[in-house]
Amino acid sequence: MILVTGSTGTFGSSVAKELQKQKKSFKAAAQTIEKVTQYFGDDVQGAAFTWDDPESFDNLLKDVTVAFIISPSASTTFHNEFAALLEKAKTSGVEFIVLATVFGADANKDGAHYLAEELLKKSGIPYAIVRPNFIFQNFINYDLGAVKSGTIYLPSGDGKTSYVDVRDVASVIVEVLNNTDNHVSKTYTITGSEAIDHMTAASIFTEVLGREIKNINPSEEDYKNTLKSYNLPESTINFMAMLYSYIKAGYFAAVTSDFESLMKRQQILFKDFVEDYKDIFNG
Repeated sequence: MILVTGSTGTFGSSVAKELQKQKKSFKAAAQTIEKVTQYFGDDVQGAAFTWDDPESFDNLLKDVTVAFIISPSASTTFHNEFAALLEKAKTSGVEFIVLATVFGADANKDGAHYLAEELLKKSGIPYAIVRPNFIFQNFINYDLGAVKSGTIYLPSGDGKTSYVDVRDVASVIVEVLNNTDNHVSKTYTITGSEAIDHMTAASIFTEVLGREIKNINPSEEDYKNTLKSYNLPESTINFMAMLYSYIKAGYFAAVTSDFESLMKRQQILFKDFVEDYKDIFNG
């Protein structure tokens, strides 16, 4: 059986929905069984699971042969929790693990994502690693209010990002889950087919939504002061400012061919994404 962790989140639910579409049997893991039932109905087997509860690992891995594990993007300790899961997986009959980390995980050798990848490589369990770049759906998850209000306010300068649609990432992950023998010890970096800056994103929003979406590029200081006005924790403010300084510097602009090499088709473009979610952005 295939296991999907994070099954009610943006990545995991996209993988689970693709498996459902293909009529594949899988176990969906979430914080509660009720959340699984709410998302997928009674036909999908659920497992209650949290990373800080190792006792939940037994039921999580029961009858699982292929596991999709998504690393929490902001976690600094994930590698420790993942190590405990790997030990359980070694004795639970798990034959293959697909681990999704982050774009550029290997740039920070002390980071939780890279350390988790290294643990997997040394575990003896056959594996594949998927490193997706930022997803289009972040504009819904984090910037929906900004787009609805008509102003994108981010200190990213003219830095470009090779955003990718989560549905394309999910299609890659499901391809690996379904054909594990073809992907043993592979690492795939999944980006979009083009890199865009936020000025371009605003122009596309304007064109598709039929109303003006402005792009304001504040200084880092002004941006941090704006976040402070929302009473966000200092750690969150500093993390967001650092993130956009990296985007401004072009760290997330690289475009890879891994998707098209694997899937033999063109990718979803940003304009396609906005068209598909037009009602949400204009709602």
